Amino acid sequence: MKKILAEPGFLAPSGTIGADISYLLAVIFTVLFLISWIMAKRSQGTRHHKLILVSMISMIIYFVGYYYARSLGVLSFEGREGFGGPDDVYENIFKPVLITHLSLVVVGMILAFYMLSQGFRASEKVDGEYFLTDGILKIGSRKFKIVMFTIFGCWVVLQLTLLATRQNPMGASIAYALIFMTIAFVVSLEKVIEKLLPNGAKRHRVLGRVTMVIYALILVTSTATYLMLYYIYPLKS
Repeated sequence: MKKILAEPGFLAPSGTIGADISYLLAVIFTVLFLISWIMAKRSQGTRHHKLILVSMISMIIYFVGYYYARSLGVLSFEGREGFGGPDDVYENIFKPVLITHLSLVVVGMILAFYMLSQGFRASEKVDGEYFLTDGILKIGSRKFKIVMFTIFGCWVVLQLTLLATRQNPMGASIAYALIFMTIAFVVSLEKVIEKLLPNGAKRHRVLGRVTMVIYALILVTSTATYLMLYYIYPLKS
């Protein structure tokens, strides 16, 4: 898979198949989310529900498969080797944009899971149509503990799998530990969100706008990273 992703691309002279597919899918997913958001603004709840469900699940599968195939994003950890411009541009422009992009991707992935779950909890189906329901939406103490223990259990299983399958799992263990810690932190924020936005319908609308802005920023930073890597400052042959 890595060999195929490293083949010459079709969008930029110095691009790769992996980079081109990644960028095109980023554009497609952002457009789908924008269309879905417009549907929600027009009170087309069922169409919004179906499109956002398919789009987010597809995006999650893509990100997991793509970043796993590229070892969590090869260029993200290549450092100076993946950039052909001067050092000052790398340190002051490219690196901050790349770090921002990766941070937004992590937040966007977490919000994808959260918004799917929160959307189901904050809506009801009447005569085949989905509608957001006004009312207090809280997660019970018992259910909250089950979710947290499930996250911890998944992390333990993954750590044991890494120990059993890799000779030097330290780097991957730290990376996945940070990911699961972030997920647990976001889940724990649910209690804070419940107090700030107790109404489930209002919470979904407000967080939906925030999520849409984050996905738009992901596309902007992805475009900037792609242009700098493969158009403006490509590696010299």
